[in-house]
Amino acid sequence: MTTQQRRALFIKTLEEVPIFMVQGSVGERIKRNFTHRNPPKPLGLSGLYYTEDGHRGLDAAFHDYTGIAQKYDVPMMLHPYCKIIDREIIKGAYYEDRNITADNFNHCRSIVDGYPSIREKIFIGTTLGFSGDPYLPETGLPEEEAYAFHSRTAKVLDLLEHDHARTGLTPTLPEAAGAARALSETTIPYFVSFLVRKNGKLLDGTWLHDAIAYIDSKTDKRPPLFYQVNCVHPRNMIECLDQTPNRTELVRTRFRGLEANGSDLSPEELDNAAAVYSSPAEDWADDMMRLYRDYGLKVLGGCCGTDHSHMEQLAMRVRAVYDKLGK
Repeated sequence: MTTQQRRALFIKTLEEVPIFMVQGSVGERIKRNFTHRNPPKPLGLSGLYYTEDGHRGLDAAFHDYTGIAQKYDVPMMLHPYCKIIDREIIKGAYYEDRNITADNFNHCRSIVDGYPSIREKIFIGTTLGFSGDPYLPETGLPEEEAYAFHSRTAKVLDLLEHDHARTGLTPTLPEAAGAARALSETTIPYFVSFLVRKNGKLLDGTWLHDAIAYIDSKTDKRPPLFYQVNCVHPRNMIECLDQTPNRTELVRTRFRGLEANGSDLSPEELDNAAAVYSSPAEDWADDMMRLYRDYGLKVLGGCCGTDHSHMEQLAMRVRAVYDKLGK
């Protein structure tokens, strides 16, 4: 199957399935269980592939999530890391002549290839990360600078084999809009992922509804497939969606996903936490399914603080929905 055929299949699957699962935590899980430190610069998370403990962690995470998808026969998105970097910065390093984004993609693909009964339902994308510190919105870029910054990555991804792309952990409207505009000028299917508070706003103070409306207006020729949030607990997401300015038809129809944090702490509390906090997997999965039943979300996965138990509990409930619908 060609890359374009896979991308078309991704869109078709998204349209047709009742729930599309997304991986759980990867980078935070590797730090917790394997490396016990933040990934070093300049590659950050994309450099885990080139370290012994990081590589082992990637193996474990992607095998685990693919195995869960196979066990419960549900479609799933995986997001290996991505890095487009000036070669001068990494001159002399082992990976100076490597395609870092392609190496991460091919590693993930090689794992998925070992699960023949589910591999056609596993879609491998990647993330255009926030330029600054996601928990410090003032470190983000203005829209035009963000457009230029993310265009470089978007153009490279368009020529690689990824099934889709997304913005990730984006707390500000200007950077989210700039990244979305960059992706809208490619052929790769894409969606936008925000970081929000339970008060209904992005960390820069923009209402979720207003952020969606603005980006849709800026990408009208090829808007995002949908909008979602990542690294926010499902109960906090429910509060966000319940805020009056977000109780709109636009949010109901365009906001479709959550890659949820395991903890219901605020963004600031999470950023400053000395340890990882997480809700019991069964409770977390029940809260996630409430977002499906009561709010129409169909893209459900995990983020920091989630692991095998959270994703398996969620997959069990997703499978029950498929069984009830005869799928």
